[in-house]
Amino acid sequence: MTTSTDKAARTKGSAVHPSIARGIARLGQDISRARRARRISTTDMAARMGVGRSTLHRLEQGDPGVSLNTLAMALSVLGLFDRLADLVDPASDELGLMLAEKTLPRNISRRRRSPSEKSQGPAAQAADDAPEGW
Repeated sequence: MTTSTDKAARTKGSAVHPSIARGIARLGQDISRARRARRISTTDMAARMGVGRSTLHRLEQGDPGVSLNTLAMALSVLGLFDRLADLVDPASDELGLMLAEKTLPRNISRRRRSPSEKSQGPAAQAADDAPEGW
């Protein structure tokens, strides 16, 4: 026998970490608040999303088993889809940018030529020095 807390802590057999469950619940509350601020009924919102009212209710209650598509459709109806699309934008990922910066080489030097490349003559060397694609 499963309790209601067991259902809230699991999605399709996978455990949901409590902090993630809290975040999803807050997201659902925020979607509900945004819908009500726009004076959209649950019937209209669900119809515009292409889902049933029960699915919208599950989303707004923070059910972790609701699909990403359902979330995306809700945000689209609310005019907030661009926030989802920009959620993990590399340009605003401060940690990712910092880690990428650390992997940049300190110095860039010319590629060293092997003895066989040196014997090819100045025309071949000039072609090697040209930017790639020229």
